[in-house]
Amino acid sequence: MLEVLEYYQSLAQKFQSQLLTGPGIIVVLAGLCIWLAGLRWRRVVGAFVGAAVAAAGVFVIGNYPAGVALTACAIGLFAGVIINRIVFGIFGAAVGVLVVMVVLAGGLSATENKSDTLEFQADNFVSEYSYPTWPQYEMSDVIIPAPAAMEITARTAGYFGDRAEKAVASAGAVGYAGAGLVAVIAVIAALIMPRLFIAVISSSLGSAVIFTGMIMLLFYKGSKPISYISERPWFYATAFGAMVIFGTAAQLILSPLAAKQSQTDSPDKEIGSTSSLWNGEKK
Repeated sequence: MLEVLEYYQSLAQKFQSQLLTGPGIIVVLAGLCIWLAGLRWRRVVGAFVGAAVAAAGVFVIGNYPAGVALTACAIGLFAGVIINRIVFGIFGAAVGVLVVMVVLAGGLSATENKSDTLEFQADNFVSEYSYPTWPQYEMSDVIIPAPAAMEITARTAGYFGDRAEKAVASAGAVGYAGAGLVAVIAVIAALIMPRLFIAVISSSLGSAVIFTGMIMLLFYKGSKPISYISERPWFYATAFGAMVIFGTAAQLILSPLAAKQSQTDSPDKEIGSTSSLWNGEKK
């Protein structure tokens, strides 16, 4: 997996600057909003999550035309706005299931035992045993235009999606049992502690989006963020965890429960109104 990411990194550094600077800043700002204001903007975040869940569902079910995928995304978007609590629960359960099954299956390693040999082919398609490459863009002085950059990103993501699908299929009984347990825990948490659950999901999603935007900006600067992360994975994992904890706490503090506010405010208002009426009657 690391080899594929580093290859993508070598190409992403050559993307047109307009594809990395402006979008990178927008992605970071969007991530900050999700990270710190997920509870306050739960309908907006829920719409984004619903569209992502619908798109992932279409991808898992089969290779459908773009029109079907867009329709599913639109349905997921409206569902995220209307029933965002359920959508957050589905999203959390799905992500947890995927992570558990992939980890228990041995990860997304780019190597696979088949007669104890595997050779990567430098071709332009995603096959069962190779990741996509673009030799025409491997020269140092090349600037990759927007259409090619989108193709490279989409097909690299498709490769990892294909690997994840194979990892899930080969997870075995232990993997399915662990995934089922994680899904049940996620559903229970969404039902019992919806505010905390949504805050954790929003904070995790926002942190991931911030990391993505920062990586885009570092690509523009010619840096190698993927290599840095691979050299110190535990440091960045700890930083990510700290961001999730801080974002969750900030959301719970900055977005107090409205129902409790109304309950605490209403007795005071009633007492104030009755006292004013009483004073008025006395006058």
